Amino acid sequence: MLELGCGISGIIGLSLAPLIGSYVLTDQDYVMKLLNQNLIQNRQETSTASKGRKSSSKPKRGTISTTSLQASNIAARPLDWETDEVTASLTGNDSRKSFDAVIACDCIYNDALISPLVQTCVDACTLRVADDPAKKPAVCIVAQQLRSSEVFEGWLNEFHKAFQVWRLPDEELIAGLKSDSGFVVHVGILR
Repeated sequence: MLELGCGISGIIGLSLAPLIGSYVLTDQDYVMKLLNQNLIQNRQETSTASKGRKSSSKPKRGTISTTSLQASNIAARPLDWETDEVTASLTGNDSRKSFDAVIACDCIYNDALISPLVQTCVDACTLRVADDPAKKPAVCIVAQQLRSSEVFEGWLNEFHKAFQVWRLPDEELIAGLKSDSGFVVHVGILR
């Protein structure tokens, strides 16, 4: 999985990494120092917490085992949507040339970001097909806070040119992401 514009916390990556084989967080170069510090800190806290548990203890039903987060399945890489090229090197693995899914969360807050973000989504999703034409493109998931209707409409129009787009219905979302919360989640598949 590839995340675009993860910010300094890496919270989505830290939450999802235990559930998947590989998670790559990306943001601009200046974010990397604080992001990496946060990842290291969370790994240390996770490791310390798991050492304090008895080996026979099991996580409660519906929780994620903190011991399943390993340094090898989550990585942070700089990626500037306006200047960098999206290539298979982002995976950090010579045997893995693409991603199954691309996530962008709360990355659209001004008009200048729309075109570069959508193009980066296209490029990242296309990697999967370029790696193996028999495969379908990666899925693109975009969650965003609705700050400006003009910016949102501009993004949706641009995104729709390259992707078939579906908005996730409220019944599929947690309370904090439902339409009355000011957030929306869209899924896109390359056309």
